[in-house]
Amino acid sequence: MFQAVAKKTRSVSSVYRGILFGLRHFCNNVPVKLRVSEALSGTGLGANVKIQGWVRSVRLQKKNVFLHVNDGSSLQSLQVVAGAELNDPLLTFGSAIEVSGILKKSPHQKQPVELEVDQIHVVGKCNPVAFPFKIKERHSLEYIRQFPHLRCRTNAFSSLLRVRSEATTAIHSYFKNNGFVQIHTPIITSNDCEGAGELFRVEPSGPEFVGDVNFFSLPAFLTVSGQLHLEVMSGAFSRVYTFGPTFRAENSQTRRHLAEN
Repeated sequence: MFQAVAKKTRSVSSVYRGILFGLRHFCNNVPVKLRVSEALSGTGLGANVKIQGWVRSVRLQKKNVFLHVNDGSSLQSLQVVAGAELNDPLLTFGSAIEVSGILKKSPHQKQPVELEVDQIHVVGKCNPVAFPFKIKERHSLEYIRQFPHLRCRTNAFSSLLRVRSEATTAIHSYFKNNGFVQIHTPIITSNDCEGAGELFRVEPSGPEFVGDVNFFSLPAFLTVSGQLHLEVMSGAFSRVYTFGPTFRAENSQTRRHLAEN
């Protein structure tokens, strides 16, 4: 009876070891999801990774397919290398894809890494003929502004937004490190801070508002500056600053005099 129990115990433990080994093997084969910026920095080098993004360019060769994939986390795209058997007619400029494979060092000096994929899944197809942006054409800013849901994918807009984000972070860090308190001054005010009179007036809109009606029982305008509110706050705080939009209704359409600052 002892031997029977011992044999049964060994058989159960061997089953458990097999299950644990299978789970460990399965976990090792599951690709790790990375952003393009993380992959370009070398994170997950030599591991099985998964990248999601949209196609910036497609280059077909006899044995390989080269893709440039970007997900918005980096201005630089990640090169994806796939075998010709993975070529799909839906792999076009602008299509959204999910790829998985081994992240390796690139033999080319202009790029640190490349992704050798064994699986490509087209999540969202894109008709390159109907797509408003063409891969080898330079589009004007006026044309790009017509497509607000796609314009941030262009290098021009993405670069401007990245620069603005870095500048905003640096300004906030400077004031924070020097003991300033950020004050959110009102955007809708009843005063003209600088006395210029060039204001955007705020009026209610709707069938119940007829004639010259003031929503706040007095005329209201978009703020020109938060200076007056900061002067009030400076009576309680030694150092204050504000960071927000201001509006000036100047009849100027130049780049140096924006209606919104």
